[in-house]
Amino acid sequence: METSLQTYVEELVRQKGKITFAEFMDIALYKEGMGYYQKENPFGQQGSFYTSVNASESFGRTLAKSFVYMIKTLGLENAFCEMGAGSGMLANDILNYLKAEEKEIYSALSYTIIEKSGYLINRQKELIEKEHAGKVVWKTFEELKGFSGVFYSNELVDAFPVHRVIRMNDDLRELYVKETDGKLRFWPDDFSTPKLQEYLDNINLRVVETQIVDINLDLVGWVQALADKLDKAVVVTIDYGFEAPMLYQSYRRDGTVTCYYRHTQNNDFFERIGYQDITAFVDFTSLSLYGSQKGLAPLAFMPQWLYLVQSGILEEISACKTDLQKQSVKALIMPEGGFGTNFQVFIQGKGVSIDPDFRYTKSARDVLDEMGKVFSS
Repeated sequence: METSLQTYVEELVRQKGKITFAEFMDIALYKEGMGYYQKENPFGQQGSFYTSVNASESFGRTLAKSFVYMIKTLGLENAFCEMGAGSGMLANDILNYLKAEEKEIYSALSYTIIEKSGYLINRQKELIEKEHAGKVVWKTFEELKGFSGVFYSNELVDAFPVHRVIRMNDDLRELYVKETDGKLRFWPDDFSTPKLQEYLDNINLRVVETQIVDINLDLVGWVQALADKLDKAVVVTIDYGFEAPMLYQSYRRDGTVTCYYRHTQNNDFFERIGYQDITAFVDFTSLSLYGSQKGLAPLAFMPQWLYLVQSGILEEISACKTDLQKQSVKALIMPEGGFGTNFQVFIQGKGVSIDPDFRYTKSARDVLDEMGKVFSS
C-alpha cells in the first residue's frame, strides 16, 4: 500500500543513505498528521489491536481501587497522571468508578493526561468531558513538574522506538533501514551511538551469533526524566515484556519487534507505513536500573494477573450478572487466550517507603488460592 508517509520515508532514506530503525519507527507511529497514532483511532474493533481496556471496564475499575489504596496507604497526594491515554477509555472508567464509589476522592482529585497526539487528545476530551467536565487537564511531558501522587501508563513503553542490534561474524552491528533493489530492507552497519553498547553492558547482555535484540534507548531518557519530575509519587507501568534475562533469551532469534494490522500480527515492517502499529517488548530490568539511578526505587514487579487479583478484580467477577461479563473480566487474568501471559506490572516509588504488609508483596500462592475459591463458586 503506497501512502504519502511511505513516499516520505523512501525519500528520506534516499537522502540520508540509511536511517536507524528507531527513526523509522518514530516516523511510522508519530509523524505529525501521518503516523499511525496521529490520524485515526487504532484501538478496539475498528483499529489494529485490543488492549485490556477494551476487554472490560473492570480493568479501569480495578486500577482505580489500586490507586486509591496507594494514596491512602503511602500518604500520597490525591492526584493521578496518565501518560499515553489512548482512546481515553481507561481514564473514563477510572473516573466513573471514583465518582460512584469514592466520592470524596473524586471531588478532590487532580487528574492529568500527558498525550502527544493531537488527534487522540480530541478523542479523549470528547469521551471524558461528557461525564467529567473540568476534571481532567492535558499537559505535555515537558510541562509536568513536581508531581506527587500516582503516575501510570498502560501499554505506553512498548510503543517507544527501538534500535535493532545483531551479532554477525562475532561482531555486533546495528540494523538500519536502507533502500536495496528498490525496496526498504534491513542493512547492518556500525552502531549509530555508543549508548547502545553502554545499554548492553549495563544489563550484562551477551548476544549470540545471528541473534537480534531490540534496544529501547527512549526508555532510558523517559524514566530518568520522569524521576526528576516527581516529588512523592509511585509510578505504575503496565506493559508486555520481561526482565532482561528472560527477554533476551537466545531462542528469541528475531527480537520482539512486531506489527499489528487489523488485529493480525505480522513482520512486514516496511508495508502499510502509518497504517499499522509497531511495538516491542519492554525490558523491565533497564527500566528499574535507570530509574534507580535517579532515585526511583523498585517496589514491586509482578504479572498483570497477580496485580489485578491483589487489587480486587475478583470482586468484579463476583459482581458480574452474566457469564459473558465474567468471561470478559477473566480474560484480563487468565494465561490462555487472555492478557495474563506476557503483561507485567512494575511499581516504582520516589519519596515513599512500603511496609511488609504492603498489598503487592503477597505471594502468588496465596492469590491463586483466592482465585480458586472464586472460580469454583
